[in-house]
Order: sequence, then C-alpha cells, then structure tokens
Amino acid sequence: MEIWDDEPLCTFYSVRWDDAHFSETDKFFIKYKDIPRFERPVNELAIFLASFIGQEKGAVEGLFRFENRAHGLPPPGKYQIGELEITYSNFPLRLYCLRLTDHLVILFGGAEKTSASAQDGKTSMTFYEANQFADRINEAIKEEMIIVNEGERKIYYFNGSDDIIL
Repeated sequence: MEIWDDEPLCTFYSVRWDDAHFSETDKFFIKYKDIPRFERPVNELAIFLASFIGQEKGAVEGLFRFENRAHGLPPPGKYQIGELEITYSNFPLRLYCLRLTDHLVILFGGAEKTSASAQDGKTSMTFYEANQFADRINEAIKEEMIIVNEGERKIYYFNGSDDIIL
C-alpha cells in the first residue's frame, strides 16, 4: 500500500502489486480517463474523492456503498461540490475501496458498471479482488501486522515501517 492522496480531511491509500508500475487506483483512472464517454464520470469521481471526501466531509460512512466486505464509490444520490452538482444514479463506473475510518480510505481498482449486481458484468473481477484485499487488510489489522494510526491518519507495518506489503 502507498499513499495515493493526502487531503485535509482524508488520507487515501492505494494498493499496488509488487511488480506493477502503477497502483490499482492509478490503473483505473488511466484506463478510463481517455475514453470519451467516461471522461466526465472520471473527472466527477476524482472531484468527489479529492474535494468532497478529502476536503469537505471526510470519509463518513454514508458516502460509501457496501459491497460485501469492501466498499464502492460513488454512492447513490445528488451532491453539491462547490459549483458542481453531481447526481450518481446509473453512474457508469465503480471504484472499490475499504473505508477504515472517517479519515482513512484504501482505494482499490474499478471497472465499468455493466450490470445491476457488482458480482456480474465488467465489475465482477475487480469486485472479487476488492473483497480479497479487504479481507487481507482487515485480517492484518486484527492480527496487528499493520497498525492504523487514526491521529496521524497513517497506516504502518507492525515494525513501524511505512512500507505495507500484504
């Protein structure tokens, strides 16, 4: 895991495979940002993360979809972010994550939402992977292999190292 973005109210981590150049979250944004029909949704999701969660509200529970043991973004509803009003009904993308606290979120990958169920369609593999990541992270926290420091908004390996390998 590595810090993906650090905003005033929320620190976002992302997972990255050992042999990968980019985190799973970066791969998601890179994959969809240049596809014309996803340009606006990708921008809206980035604004929702950085501005709405990161600077205005924090990672409050109501801003996350429950997706089995992981969480999904964006949540349903209408949100005013500065002068931008975003309505998340039938949003074409889903980004998976694990909300640890009101100030710490671990982002995973995502995909195009092509079916009513996260387990089906193009999100099925990233949904499964997100839940595997969530299980491993929650188990590592329970076993005190990684430590969540809410005050510092950081996640540490048990020996104090910032390098978190799951």
